[in-house]
Amino acid sequence: MLHLMKIEWRKVRIPVFLTIALLSTVTCILTCTLYKGYALNYDLEAWEIGTEIFGMLYPLFVVIPLCWNLYYERKNHFLNYVIPRVSIGRYLMSKWTLHAVSAFCIIFIPWFLSAVFALYVKAPIEPTSPMITEEATNFSHVFQNVFTTVPLLYALLLSVWKGFLGVLVMTLGFVLSLYVKNIFIILTGPFIYAVLENFALAILRLEQYRLVTAFEPTSIAGNAFSVSSFYVGPAILLLFILGSMVYFTKVKKIPIAEV
Repeated sequence: MLHLMKIEWRKVRIPVFLTIALLSTVTCILTCTLYKGYALNYDLEAWEIGTEIFGMLYPLFVVIPLCWNLYYERKNHFLNYVIPRVSIGRYLMSKWTLHAVSAFCIIFIPWFLSAVFALYVKAPIEPTSPMITEEATNFSHVFQNVFTTVPLLYALLLSVWKGFLGVLVMTLGFVLSLYVKNIFIILTGPFIYAVLENFALAILRLEQYRLVTAFEPTSIAGNAFSVSSFYVGPAILLLFILGSMVYFTKVKKIPIAEV
């Protein structure tokens, strides 16, 4: 399986490296610049401000660099040549595993690196600044004790969690690339899902259970966030992925090895 993963890595390493490098550069720059003019108490708040705009865009970052590969292997009937040499299940598992590791790194590295920049590279935030307002002093935050006392640990754990969410979203793109013939749907489907899910739960006044809330806890007020906010959105996505697989295999009966 390691040999298969090495082969798969050669296919996607360039887009993965480029995505990590570009995203790391942008998040670090925004983390060190966007916070200026805000009344902040803690350095890690600059990280949240700098990466906030990516809360809805991250599905594109983990799908576009990776999920095109399987689509073209199906389109070019490459899988038909793979089957005599290795089982299709083993081949797809090695491909998904490599894609999962890549998706995790695409999210984890830029987010954690920009957190390090917020804590140790940019100019320290001075809570005694005259810009501090009464609202800023009444500070409230998700897992506030960890956030304020050991911010690097908070950033590490949250970046790891974001990485796992990236893997889950990539898995939806991977499933689509197994069965769908339209490359546009494959590459944008997970992003469209996130947008529609966000809209539907917002209409239902269930913002605390959105996938974007699990990815970015500060997208809602701290008192509205709960532990269930971490797993309800991902659980809904997982059910959607499983439902999609059942639909494509049992209802539409679409074979994987041909288009």
